[in-house]
Amino acid sequence: MSKEAMQLALEALEKVITAFGSGLTLQQNAITALRKALETEQEPVLWLKTWSDGSVSVLKTKSHAFADHELEPLYAAPPKQWVGLTDEELKPLCDENHIMFGAYTVDFIQAIEAKLKEKNT
Repeated sequence: MSKEAMQLALEALEKVITAFGSGLTLQQNAITALRKALETEQEPVLWLKTWSDGSVSVLKTKSHAFADHELEPLYAAPPKQWVGLTDEELKPLCDENHIMFGAYTVDFIQAIEAKLKEKNT
């Protein structure tokens, strides 16, 4: 999806939220996803050209010899999704380090994880 298409979809969804108010979870999730996609400045790493006979060419740069609809952008793999630790994973770590496992410890560890997630996304 092009950035222009994402921007149009975002604007349409924001109008729906404005008109009908909050409580539209699906639309709010779509808005969040579109904003994140628009903020991502990932550029294609290669371009794919599929010929009429079904053969495929991979181009290192976008060739102006072809119309935009003839070339498919190829992107690098997206970054891995953040995965936090479960309580079952935290308890042995606490035991190994002689830290009492409890609600305060879990809250502290989750606060550290949240800060790390924030810094790495």
